[in-house]
Amino acid sequence: MLKNKNMDRAVSSSTQRRALFRQIAIGLAFAGLIALGLLALRRSLGVSLERSRLRTAVAEKGTVENTLSASGLILPEFEETITAPITAAVKEVFVSEGAKVEAGQPLLELDRETLEQEQQRLSDELALRRNTIEKLRLELQKNLFDLEISDSIKALNINSLEAELDNTRRLLQVGGATQEQVDQATLELRIARLEKKKLENDLHTKRQSMQTDLRESELEAQIKARTLRETEQLIVQTVVTARRAGVITWIKQSVGSSIREGEQLVKIANLNSFRLEGTVADLYAERVQTGMPVLTRINDTLLTGVITNVRPTVADNVLTFDVRLDNPRHSMLRPNLRVETFIVTERHNDVVRVANGPVFDGRSNLPLFVVEGDKAHRRRVPIGLSNFDFVELRDRVQPGDEVIISDMSDYEHLNEIVLKE
Repeated sequence: MLKNKNMDRAVSSSTQRRALFRQIAIGLAFAGLIALGLLALRRSLGVSLERSRLRTAVAEKGTVENTLSASGLILPEFEETITAPITAAVKEVFVSEGAKVEAGQPLLELDRETLEQEQQRLSDELALRRNTIEKLRLELQKNLFDLEISDSIKALNINSLEAELDNTRRLLQVGGATQEQVDQATLELRIARLEKKKLENDLHTKRQSMQTDLRESELEAQIKARTLRETEQLIVQTVVTARRAGVITWIKQSVGSSIREGEQLVKIANLNSFRLEGTVADLYAERVQTGMPVLTRINDTLLTGVITNVRPTVADNVLTFDVRLDNPRHSMLRPNLRVETFIVTERHNDVVRVANGPVFDGRSNLPLFVVEGDKAHRRRVPIGLSNFDFVELRDRVQPGDEVIISDMSDYEHLNEIVLKE
């Protein structure tokens, strides 16, 4: 018999490696199948969680408001700023920040030396101006009197010339005078009448001129007097007083420091009543309108209000608005207090709601776990409005249901969770 030579030939190393790789691949595939089986078994059996590690909330009927997050600053409802009436140095300060003051109470005093010098100069100039007016009035009266006398003399002269002309004409008729003498007398009378007419015109012009000059001088004196009164008022204002009762929130305390006219000296506020100044990102500028409700949180206290004014300009990508608080005298309100503020853009009343928590991530349809005894069952729940306190549940949850509000993203694939005590 012939022997098969191939049966006696040795197996090559490459063939052995391929056989080894095939065995490893088969082992890995088998391990993967086992892992998938275990995962399927885990999903089918569910998991157990300690109840104490989960946050739950009971659904209830109530109101849910949709809000925009903003920032708020509590400010006095009334705050008055007193500015410097002149450029001067601070001479003395009578009160300090935080002091309560009454209307009319002195707060600080400015140096008035320069103003007093100006007052004396203006007073002297006004006295000189009034003396000049009196001198002008006397001089004008004298000139007017002289013109009136000259006019009267000219009238008498005309009467004399008229009589002389009549006599010359009568003498001409009896041959006692010539025609040349009559013509000469007529000419002299005509000249005298023209001179009188000129005097009358000068007299009228002088009267008007006198009134104009006096009026101009009197106006200049009035201007000087008004400037003097303003200076005297500024001297009085160098002692800065409170215009109304309040609390000093700020005052220029640097004695001897120079300040400019119009610079802030004092701020007085009424700390019995407050308002809110809110700011929100300009991204929401079109959604913020006058009349919208506002919620303000101070620690655990929630205050309500309404937007009364939206500033027309945007600065540094921030929109500013003013809020009138419903209770501006609340005991929690303090000046310059930063608070959480929320603008109510929409409100649903008498809906099923639950306390907000980490489980709510902004999705409009969310798998929630509802506790039933020692288990929690998953329900796909449509989400409505939400805010910092509550979330609206539109379906599949009833008032009284206990809902897990902890982050359950790792268990969303499960239909049921066992709760352990």
